[in-house]
Amino acid sequence: MPEDLKTRAQREMAEQQKALQETGPYMTLGIQLVLTILAFFGIGYWLDHHFKTGSLWTAIFAGFGSFASLTYFIVTVIRLQKHDDLKSKKNG
Repeated sequence: MPEDLKTRAQREMAEQQKALQETGPYMTLGIQLVLTILAFFGIGYWLDHHFKTGSLWTAIFAGFGSFASLTYFIVTVIRLQKHDDLKSKKNG
């Protein structure tokens, strides 16, 4: 009986590791999206205070950061999906 529990626990652990390996690349995309926008917003905010230009640079850099991070997000998801499709065709 204890061997059955041990085997079952090992199988469940292997399934969890496989699930994390498959979803791992997707897990960080949201964090990267937010951090990129915040970084560009911060640069724009600093420039506005340094040059006393109202909110001109904040808007420009926040817009650019949003565009850049969304572009990266979409390209990465497409690339990962193609990789998963090739992997599934190869296995099955």
